[in-house]
Amino acid sequence: MSSPSVARDPWQGWLTSLAFWACLFLAAALYAAVALAPKLLAYLALEREFEANQWRLVALDRQVSHLEKVIEAQTHDPAFVREQARSAFDITSPDEQRIPVDSHLRLSIEAAAPAAKSPARSLPWYSPLLAAVARSRDAGSALLGVAAALVLYAFTFLTDRRYAPRA
Repeated sequence: MSSPSVARDPWQGWLTSLAFWACLFLAAALYAAVALAPKLLAYLALEREFEANQWRLVALDRQVSHLEKVIEAQTHDPAFVREQARSAFDITSPDEQRIPVDSHLRLSIEAAAPAAKSPARSLPWYSPLLAAVARSRDAGSALLGVAAALVLYAFTFLTDRRYAPRA
């Protein structure tokens, strides 16, 4: 006795398969979000700290370069040493006339070049979500529950129900 074959629409099978795989990929993404959120959050914080340290290193390198030039001039240029002493002790010769200027226009030999400010780099837009998942056990459990429900739904309702007859 043969059972009547049910004609299936080819689009229905294709859409069901697409929905099945979409559920599985979404469940995998939710699991990955829960598993990798603490690591990714730590990586973002370390990357931000590394960038700030790089800016600080460049500023210190410029300061060292400036101080090396000052030391070189102090050891090899007597006119520089005289000018530095005149500036430090505010000494003037009788035949020169001083013109008062603002403090930011005065000669400042000892002062190093101003340190470069690091640009305030903000965290990516998704970092608050990562922090919520990484720090909240309830949020992680909820996402894992949704992932499990998606897997169960996919395997329960979105699988092909054609079975081969047993011989």
